[in-house]
Amino acid sequence: MPSYRGKFQYLVTGGAVSQQGSCQVQFDEEKFTLAPESGAALVFDLGDIDALVAADYEIRLPLYTGNTVVLQQFGKAYQDLSRELLENYRKRTLQCLLLEDMQEVDRFTGAFTLETSGAPPVSGPAELRLFKSNLAVLPTDSQAFQWRLADVTAFRFDAQNYEIILNRDRDRLRLNRLAKRTELFQSKLRESLDALHAAGGEALHGILPFLNADQLQVALGLMPEGHSAPTGKLAAVHPRIPEALATNAVDKTLKPYYDELLRRTAKDLVFAGYKLIRAEDGDAMPGSADATGVGPDQEDAGGDTNPAGMPDADTSGPPVLYWFFFPIAAKGGPAPGNVVAWEASSRSGRATYFFRLAEPGGEAQFGNAATAAAAVERGIARITRVLGLVNFRRRPIYLSDDELTGKPEFHRYAIAARKIADLRMVRAAFVGRAIHSSFEAWRDQVDGILAKSGQS
Repeated sequence: MPSYRGKFQYLVTGGAVSQQGSCQVQFDEEKFTLAPESGAALVFDLGDIDALVAADYEIRLPLYTGNTVVLQQFGKAYQDLSRELLENYRKRTLQCLLLEDMQEVDRFTGAFTLETSGAPPVSGPAELRLFKSNLAVLPTDSQAFQWRLADVTAFRFDAQNYEIILNRDRDRLRLNRLAKRTELFQSKLRESLDALHAAGGEALHGILPFLNADQLQVALGLMPEGHSAPTGKLAAVHPRIPEALATNAVDKTLKPYYDELLRRTAKDLVFAGYKLIRAEDGDAMPGSADATGVGPDQEDAGGDTNPAGMPDADTSGPPVLYWFFFPIAAKGGPAPGNVVAWEASSRSGRATYFFRLAEPGGEAQFGNAATAAAAVERGIARITRVLGLVNFRRRPIYLSDDELTGKPEFHRYAIAARKIADLRMVRAAFVGRAIHSSFEAWRDQVDGILAKSGQS
């Protein structure tokens, strides 16, 4: 573990100095320790740093608490300190963005501008790390973030300004100042997007083989990889699609759970989706273990197992995670209420997860038939997006705040929940999970969850 001697200031929110003096600092790939000449040490996770600004022989580390550590007067060691600290900070940031298991394609140095609805633009220099299925933007003077390539709705190169522009619904990401590597970045990004689209098409064709090329293209537009689509809209493409999804995308051991959830669902409002399973998916997928040695099957422990890991129709195709969303019918009628069930129907799904669809204050949308369907679609889109951001890991969703913050093996999930606003919202919307210990026990759990949420 590298160790350096210099001086520091510890600034509270507003900029006032609360501590200062000579110190020794050391850090590894996870934590940072500052030991003053006198007094207690200051120790924090590198994931607690919101930015790392190194300039004029000074390093500023703003923390999520609002306080800031300033490192000064490290002399000749400054260059090594800033380089090694930045490298470890970025590595920890990728872990906290849940990207450390992803297969990296390449990394680039450039600049970005992020334009999101309802927020001022954010821009600055950054390292760009391209993965097979994700793009990570790692700035030095603002918080890092990631985009799933499956969420990219448009991609173009602006030759006049020499920048790459990505759209994700109403969000826009501009990438430039890549110098001579602009063409290489554009080429590799395009290759990754093309490979993603091709593999998604092949996966969907594998369970919907009766679609002709034109119909499959329309279906892919409605349900690209990593997204959820209402089966009613898919039925307009071909009436056999809902039945084929139920037959080919639901494992035999999970069919009773699927049928029971379908019985409780609002009329014509089932949603379906799928995700390609890649070698880099790590602890997101059943049968593998994360860095703690805890396999993801254990997160839903106590259920039926599916040694094959997927429906019969998938045995000759690419490995795919399938899922369904079941908007639960409101009490006393067929219209949807404010609760949806999410069931992974393949690869050893071990529990059913329940979420509120509307954010607090939005429940009135479900009392109006004209607004309920749109509210359901928005809510499911948000939940699907967050599941994608955490690479379909369940623990960041269902573990309690005490478990996330109190257990070292889950601390990166706690940091992810703090940094990703949508993840916080979906955690707040989570109302319970029913484990597949047996069908009867599972059904009792479902009844309890729905009763508690006012849906039965």
